[in-house]
Amino acid sequence: MFRAFLDGYYDVENQLPEYIKRRAFECFKKEEEEKESIKSIEEFERRRERIRRYFIDAIGGLDIERTDLKPVYTGVIERDSYVIKKVIYQSLPDFYVTANLYMPKNINGKLPAILFACGHWEWAKSCPEYQKVCIELVNNGFIVFAVDPVGQGERMQYYDKELKRTIIRWGTMEHSYAGLQCTLAGANIARYFIWDLIRALDFLESLPEVDSTRIGLTGNSGGGTQSSYMMLVEPRIKVAVPCTYITSREEYMKTGQAHDSEQNIFKAIAMGLNYDDFISCFAPKPVMIGAVDSDFFCIEGTINSYQRAKKIYNLYGKEENIKLYIARGTHSYNDELRREAVRWFVRHLKGEEKVNIAESIKIEPEETLKCTISGQVLAEFESAKNISTLNYEYFKENQRKLSDREEIKRKLLEVLNLPIEDKPLYPRVIEEGTFNNTRYKKIFMFPEKDIATAGVYIDGKDKKRCTLLLLDEGTNDIQKDFDLIRRFLNEGDVFVFDPRGIGSVRCRDINPHKFYEYYGTEYKLNFDSMMLGTSLTALRVFDILRAFEYIRDINPDVHLAIGGKGISAIYALFASVINRDIEEVYLEDLLYSYEDIISSKYYRYDPRLEVYGIARYFDISDLVASLSDRKVMIVNPRDARGEIARIETLGGMKVYRY
Repeated sequence: MFRAFLDGYYDVENQLPEYIKRRAFECFKKEEEEKESIKSIEEFERRRERIRRYFIDAIGGLDIERTDLKPVYTGVIERDSYVIKKVIYQSLPDFYVTANLYMPKNINGKLPAILFACGHWEWAKSCPEYQKVCIELVNNGFIVFAVDPVGQGERMQYYDKELKRTIIRWGTMEHSYAGLQCTLAGANIARYFIWDLIRALDFLESLPEVDSTRIGLTGNSGGGTQSSYMMLVEPRIKVAVPCTYITSREEYMKTGQAHDSEQNIFKAIAMGLNYDDFISCFAPKPVMIGAVDSDFFCIEGTINSYQRAKKIYNLYGKEENIKLYIARGTHSYNDELRREAVRWFVRHLKGEEKVNIAESIKIEPEETLKCTISGQVLAEFESAKNISTLNYEYFKENQRKLSDREEIKRKLLEVLNLPIEDKPLYPRVIEEGTFNNTRYKKIFMFPEKDIATAGVYIDGKDKKRCTLLLLDEGTNDIQKDFDLIRRFLNEGDVFVFDPRGIGSVRCRDINPHKFYEYYGTEYKLNFDSMMLGTSLTALRVFDILRAFEYIRDINPDVHLAIGGKGISAIYALFASVINRDIEEVYLEDLLYSYEDIISSKYYRYDPRLEVYGIARYFDISDLVASLSDRKVMIVNPRDARGEIARIETLGGMKVYRY
C-alpha cells in the first residue's frame, strides 16, 4: 500500500539502525564518564567485581558442579623434541571434549603451561596456524593444551552418525542455532565454552609436570573471545595473549557486522561491559593484545581499548605488563603474531628473553590429531550429550513458572524492558481513498522520537470495534491477506499496522547477509538491542501499545481487538497481556511453545524469536491462559519446526485449523 519512504513523506530506511546506535552511544558516553572518574585501585576493583558478577549472571552462572573429568588418552604422536597426546575429557557428565596435549620431551621438574583456545576454524585444534602456535610454544619449554570448542573439530553438536555429516553448519551457525535456545532459557552459549576451558585448567593442574602457578592463555578470533572471557572469570590464568578479537563496541557497531551468539552478552552495552574491560579486569597481570592492521575487528577500537586498559595498569604501577602488538595482515594468528606471543609468554612465565623461533614448522594432517576413531564425539559415545540437551536441563532446573495473571504481566514487562515515552504521537493522515470497495486512510506516527510507524486504517461496517491487525510483512501483505481483513471488517474497523522495522517502515539491509537469516540485518539489530537490555520484539510491542493510544484518541469509546499472523502473532499476544483493554485476540500461525524450541534438537531458526529469558517464567500457553477473561481465537498454531502443531487446546483455549 505504501510506496517508498512512506509515499515520500519520511526517510525510514535508516531509522531503526540509527535509533539503536543512538541509544548505544548514550550508554557509551555514560561508560566513558564512569571509567574516566576512576582515580584509585579501590574504585577500579569495585567496578571490576560488579562487571564480573554481572557477566557471570548474564551467561547463566558458573556455579556448576566439578564432576569427574574422566580423562582418556587415545593416542600419542612422537616427534623429535615433543609429543602430542590425544585427550578426551568430560567437562560435564557425558559432555565430551577433545583436545591435544603438547609436551616437551625429557621434562625435568615442573613446566609452565599454555591453554590454547581455538577460533572459528572447522577443524579447530588441527588448524595449521593454531598448530604452529602450539608447536612453537612446546619447543620453547611450555606444555600446551589445545581444546576443540563446541561446534568445531570433533565436537559438532548436530552431527548425524547415520548420515555421517553435521546437519547444522559447523562453527558460527551452530553457535547461533544453539545460542537461540540458550537465550530463551535466560543464558548464553558462552557458558559452555567457558566451562570447557575451566575444566581444561583443572586437567592441566592434575598433571604432575605442570606448574599450576604459571599458566597462560591464548587464542584468536573466537579463541580470542574465549580467552577474554576466561581473563574475566578465571583467576588461575597468570599471563594472557588474546588475539584478533579486542576492538571496541563503538567502532564495531558502525560496521554493520554481526557477532556470533556467544559474543553477544545480554545488557553488555547497558552495563558498560566493553572490550577494554576484559583487559582491564586482568590487571595487573601481564597481557598482550594481539591484533592485525586489516582485521574486521576494527583496529581503531583495538587501540582505544588498549589505551583505556593501560590507564588501569598505570594505577597499579604495572604499565610494563600491558602491550599492544599490531602485525600486518588480515584476520589470523599469523607468523608475526605467533612469534610475538611466544616472546611474551617466555618473558612473563619463564623470566627469560631468549626465544627459540623456528624458520619453518612442520604441522600434522588433520586426521593425525583426531582423538576419536569416528572423528566425532557424538558418533563415538552413545551417552554423549549435546548443547541443546544440556541447555534444556539448565532450563528445567531454573524455570520459575508463574500462573497469576498480574504476576505474568509484571514479569513480561520486566523481561521486555519497554521504552518509556509519553510524548505526542503526532499522527499524519497522508492519503484517503478506496480499495477493494472499502474506504481507507494511510497514516504514520511517532511512538518515540525519530521513529516513524505506519498503518492503513480501513473503515468497517461497525464503528464500535477496531481491530489492530499485524501481518507477517505488515501493510505489504494487505492484498495477499485481504480475505482475513474482510472478516474483521464485517465486525468493525481494521487498522493494519507496521511497527518499526516491518512493512512500510522496514529498514535497509545493513550488511550483505539475508535480512532474516543468520548474521543478517534483523539478527544484528536484535542482538544490539539485547545488549541494550531490550529486543526488537519489545520495541515492536511498545509501538503496538502506542498505536492503541491513537485508536482511542480518534474513537474513545471503541472496543479494542487485536490480530496477529506469523511472527506478529507473538507481538499481538504480548500486547494483549499488557493492555487489559483489548477485548478480543486473534492469533494465527502462533508459535505454540518456547519450551518446544528449547527441548528440540532441531527447530526452525528465526532470529526474531530471540528474547533473553522469555521462557524462564512462562510459556506461550501461560500467556494465553492469562487472557481467559477475553475472547481468544487461535488458528494453526506452529511447533518448533514451523509445522502445524498437533494440539487441540492452548492455554485452555480451543485451537482452530483452516
